[in-house]
Amino acid sequence: RGPILNQYNFEHDMESYLDDYLEYQAQLTEIRRGIEDDWIPSVVPYMGIGEFSAFVAGEIEFGEDTSWAAPVVTEKSELDELRLDPNNKWFTRLNTATRYLVRKISPYRIPYGRGYYSPLDLAWALRGESIYMDFYEDPQFVHDLMELALRATEWFARAQASEIFAPDVVHEYSAWHCGPNRIAISEDISSLMSPNHYSQYAAPYTQKLFDSFGIGEVHCHSAGPHVVPEFLKLTNVRQIQIVADPNTRRPVEILADLVDSNPELFGRSSDIAVIQVDASPEEAVQYYDLSRRTRVVFSVVTETAEEAQHAVQIFRARQKQRRNLLL
Repeated sequence: RGPILNQYNFEHDMESYLDDYLEYQAQLTEIRRGIEDDWIPSVVPYMGIGEFSAFVAGEIEFGEDTSWAAPVVTEKSELDELRLDPNNKWFTRLNTATRYLVRKISPYRIPYGRGYYSPLDLAWALRGESIYMDFYEDPQFVHDLMELALRATEWFARAQASEIFAPDVVHEYSAWHCGPNRIAISEDISSLMSPNHYSQYAAPYTQKLFDSFGIGEVHCHSAGPHVVPEFLKLTNVRQIQIVADPNTRRPVEILADLVDSNPELFGRSSDIAVIQVDASPEEAVQYYDLSRRTRVVFSVVTETAEEAQHAVQIFRARQKQRRNLLL
């Protein structure tokens, strides 16, 4: 497992955590050595979910393997008090952390990845569960909150990009993997919304964010398959990642059903979003033919390196079988 978050002093000695995190990433990379899959090594910072909103306001509480920040807009009037403050301690710390990590990995030409809350997810983090009642009781307040969340997301992402792509550290792999014209966001809260509410309250702000950067990528969960078609209606979407939740249908099953029910949203042309789905080794083989109908990446999760080697072997065998049929 990775470093235990609540054993570190992020206020006075963040570098100790960042060094241990890089060492942990190096160990994982070494374990993967010799596994001939299509994985591209990269470093993605992780301090739990608290960091994704604390750069606006709030305190981060750290647990062993995640963090969280309590809502700060418990009363609607508190929205007017929020400011995008470049002196916010977490805004400063997170930019410093990115600068430190990028300079550590740059000599090895390893890409650096960074994701953000969508405007919707950030609005939820700032407001809390009350936002679900706000959808019905005060639509204008929700739009005001979403405007603030949109501005905050772009502001923070631009600041991070200035560190990731600083002229003295940028290289072609990082520019390709996580370019300054790209933004990757989570749309986790959409799982608990109707497609109607997502279209009304969230999609316009996500679209503005993607338009501002040029390319957008969406992370979502198997608990919310009903909203995936709404993501596909957005423009400038390069990739949609569907990760597996407990007690829900498997992402590969969800994708297969979506392709059947919404064929007009899928395809093999370059303007169609790539769909990345969590899958077991057996599911990747079973659903291999999805790759003939749409652009798909199977994100195979295993417990051991031996299982990963087996996954590669059976998947490559399926690829070879398909190629032989075409000869």
